[in-house]
Amino acid sequence: MCRRLFPIDKVLYEILTEHTARSFKLHELRVEYSSRVSEGALPPKKELFWLIYMKLFSMEMAKIVGRCEAQDGGNAFYLKSAFWDQPFDIIDGLFSSQMN
Repeated sequence: MCRRLFPIDKVLYEILTEHTARSFKLHELRVEYSSRVSEGALPPKKELFWLIYMKLFSMEMAKIVGRCEAQDGGNAFYLKSAFWDQPFDIIDGLFSSQMN
């Protein structure tokens, strides 16, 4: 069975694959993403939060990311084993183009 290519922003993909903890919160991802992109490219606005949330939600629907209760409360996301087998279309500046 052929899996469809899943588009993902290059910086977000790097953050997810380099993350040493087993889970991550949306706020942490947004802050990390903002700190990695060039200054002024994507400010840590509400729009960026929702772009990251929608990407993680679609990955959750595709069953390559899961959601669990965080130790300090709230929801946290984690990579399922299917994440590593998923073919991704890694796009540099995907979020930038979606915000324009």
